[in-house]
Amino acid sequence: MPSLIAPRFALSVGPQGAHLARRSGQWRPRYQLLESLVWSAAAPDGQRAGALDALLLRHTVAGGALEVLVADLWTPSVSVQPPAHGRGLADLQAAAALRLRAVTDASASWETASEPRLGGPFIASALRSSVLDMLRDPCQRHGLHLVSVQPLFAAVWNHWHRALAPGHWLGICSADAVTLCVAPRRHVEQLRRLDFTQSHTQEPRWLVEAAQRESLRLGLPAPVALALCGAVPAAWRNALPAAASVRRGPSVAYLGRAGDPLGLWGLQP
Repeated sequence: MPSLIAPRFALSVGPQGAHLARRSGQWRPRYQLLESLVWSAAAPDGQRAGALDALLLRHTVAGGALEVLVADLWTPSVSVQPPAHGRGLADLQAAAALRLRAVTDASASWETASEPRLGGPFIASALRSSVLDMLRDPCQRHGLHLVSVQPLFAAVWNHWHRALAPGHWLGICSADAVTLCVAPRRHVEQLRRLDFTQSHTQEPRWLVEAAQRESLRLGLPAPVALALCGAVPAAWRNALPAAASVRRGPSVAYLGRAGDPLGLWGLQP
């Protein structure tokens, strides 16, 4: 285990690359970007592991602690409805395993995680075991303690949810998609991934209208507000609040700083 004064690092990984940052602060963490990697979405895990190995070699990480955030595309997630006659944790875990089986490749080995609750739907996620090995091996070679691996949406939600009022949906933007965290009872019950094109980024109303359609599909009230973080397209940041107010749609707010170099993370307060 790393010591309490050991340096702390954060690594964001996904199909397009990785970002390594140094973390400071315990209760209100700050992240200083150290280096970014870019790789092909089709690159094999072995090639990515080699790139991560070289990345860690270029920085003094021995003895430190590493938390990893994994892009949503690499962590299939589902909403799980507790069984009508479920009696305990085992029943909830069985329901989660059944739902994940429908969205994961049976030919691969998977690690799964969830926070089951009897009071309503909850989210269960999976991660290919080969991706976990891709992360573990370089850490072991460089004396870096891998203390946590979690889906991006979970880390962002845990960081920001206290800032959200009832009826607010959290939107996590990446280069070509936004993941909406829907939490009508203060717990994430649904995740909706909305892929967008370059033309959508020039249409300020697209996201607002898409969120309203998703609420209809889910049978939930339309969001009162959208709180966006991460790599929010510049045109949305400039035009969405005005466009939403003119059309009486959900209001739009932004968490974090414009142009945050940690874009995919959305964690910089």
